[in-house]
Amino acid sequence: MPMLGGIPGHPKSKVLLTGGTGFIASHILDHLLECGFDIVVTARSQAKGERIIASIANSPNVVNSVGCKVTYAVVEDIAEDGAFDEVIKTNLPLHYCIHTASPCQFSFSDPVNDCLLPAINGTVSLLSSLQEHASSSLLRAVLTSSSAAILNPPNHRPVYDESSWPDDETLNWDQAADPNAPGDTTYRASKKFAEQAAWEFMEENELSWDLATINNTYTFGPLPRSLDVKNAGELKVNTSNERIADCLTGKWCQVIPRTAPVFTFVDVRDVAVAHVRAMTRPEAGGKRFYVVGGFFSNAKIAGVVHGLCRAKQHQHQQGSEVENKGEEVEMCQDCVKFDDFPENHWKFDNARSKEVLELECRSLEESVADTVRSLREMGVGKGTPKIAGHCGPDEKILPN
Repeated sequence: MPMLGGIPGHPKSKVLLTGGTGFIASHILDHLLECGFDIVVTARSQAKGERIIASIANSPNVVNSVGCKVTYAVVEDIAEDGAFDEVIKTNLPLHYCIHTASPCQFSFSDPVNDCLLPAINGTVSLLSSLQEHASSSLLRAVLTSSSAAILNPPNHRPVYDESSWPDDETLNWDQAADPNAPGDTTYRASKKFAEQAAWEFMEENELSWDLATINNTYTFGPLPRSLDVKNAGELKVNTSNERIADCLTGKWCQVIPRTAPVFTFVDVRDVAVAHVRAMTRPEAGGKRFYVVGGFFSNAKIAGVVHGLCRAKQHQHQQGSEVENKGEEVEMCQDCVKFDDFPENHWKFDNARSKEVLELECRSLEESVADTVRSLREMGVGKGTPKIAGHCGPDEKILPN
């Protein structure tokens, strides 16, 4: 499969990126621009689409290759039949598609119509539209799935890799569709069923293009430029980053909460790279990629946050404004001693991501430190958070 894009002498290729205001999608958009692709990004409203475009134009940190073009299209309801028909037909030729759009919440009054069907039908509807309208130019589609489509709680396997799926006994439709079921059950099932539907579609149709999926775990990292982190005074970040924001803003001042149920993480920038490499590398076609950076715990997050704040406080006292890089941060051992990482925790095998995608993931220290900086840039979490009972009593709060 040829790789098109920002390569001298080759025609520029075009990527359809769905769910453009999402946390992961915003970083994929940045990396696509760095690689020299034209991009059509979808959003649920004109206001959100314009916010994406404005965030690119106003950001000095985005490396926008000369001549790259970014446009947006509104897709209000991805679950509707033919929801993507118009955006595909009006933006041909399309060479790649990355599908990130899917419900990401944990509270549903109607689990089937609020979560399960949008995830499943949105995926199948997109693939059907690509088949009907873009097959002459399309090379590959990449689906953002999840480690939820790999893990099998509570009956964990000793080691997880891309061959793993949740058992039907532990995660099935009846459980997920129950209005009284925990929200995470419905969400995990939506990822499982949507990915299964995608692979079934590929098997049932003779196509000139192929599919790859990214099954990333809890995803930390800097917030998207287009994100309005404060809505009516309430902080809004992606679910994984809530832990870091809560620690930074003092919500862990009494106690560090339990880490369960997941102890694996990856940085969002590495997830973005994984998507683009899975999209362009010929050997990635037809494969799942379990994208994991390593293990974490809430105590270690607190250790990084507090270590970073201590370093900043020391630099402030020394008259230096240069912040430590993530790998230079010394974890606060007063926090780390409360680590709740289980002794006999299951293992992960991410060899395929390393070998096929050549993915080298960031450390927990770097990911958390950069997340803290992005929050502070948006006016969140100034000063040093106090973690009662875990850190020294002589620490002072820096002025805002």
